[in-house]
Amino acid sequence: MIKSISKSIRTLGLSIAFLMLAGIAHPAAASVLRILVKEDAGSQIPVAVTQSATLSVNGQEANRLEPGRWYNIPVDRVSTIVPTNNGLVQVGQNLYPGEIVVQSWQGKAVAVNVLPLEQYLRSVVPNEMPASWHMDALMAQAVAARSYAINTQRQDKWGGAPYDLVSDTRDQVYVGFFRFDPKTSQTKPLIHPRSDHAVASTAGYMLRSGFKGYYRARLPRNWISWGNGYMPVSDGQHLDQEMTQQMAERGWNWTQILAWWYRDEPIKQP
Repeated sequence: MIKSISKSIRTLGLSIAFLMLAGIAHPAAASVLRILVKEDAGSQIPVAVTQSATLSVNGQEANRLEPGRWYNIPVDRVSTIVPTNNGLVQVGQNLYPGEIVVQSWQGKAVAVNVLPLEQYLRSVVPNEMPASWHMDALMAQAVAARSYAINTQRQDKWGGAPYDLVSDTRDQVYVGFFRFDPKTSQTKPLIHPRSDHAVASTAGYMLRSGFKGYYRARLPRNWISWGNGYMPVSDGQHLDQEMTQQMAERGWNWTQILAWWYRDEPIKQP
């Protein structure tokens, strides 16, 4: 039986989050990812929802979750929360699109966000690169992040874990769509229209097989003569984010940037 936490969630902040989300189109994506968003030593994980949601336990529908309260989800079974009407699920202070699966893994309580690749990227891109940067830099970042996510999933990096990627710098920073501040009852967006545009504009584009999509804020730099100036030497495997911004500001487009760092142009997947 699910027990509600005595402290109710602030419905005003959650309603704002839903209204902000409802006006955003979601590109279709064939790939679905499982992202570890919470892991601790407890026996249950508190969640809340912005819209009515279905709770299934071990594959069987068990309950209905409603906005305005917290629910303690035990981890001695596999529980899946599926919101309706583009609703979000709150875990901790962050609000996530898609489904949340709560269970035990290797003696710990885990919450896993299951969602389409393109929605995942909407959170990753502005949290790995400033959304204020040049659009071609953001587009190159989107392709690199997409390639990293798919390659990591295919390689089964985390073995038999019930997730494909983790939400921190061990993979890519993913924080969901909004963060709720209980002190102010306000939600802060963690996605941005500019990075949304970069993701949507490059939908389906990935690096070719063999290119993992690695990137760093700044790489060790050795310089070579290039035209009337100098360019950093590429190792063919990593994108330098700071230099990518400079390249975009100097007129390089996103495909040229990717071709420089990975020595090959991206291709659009069928």
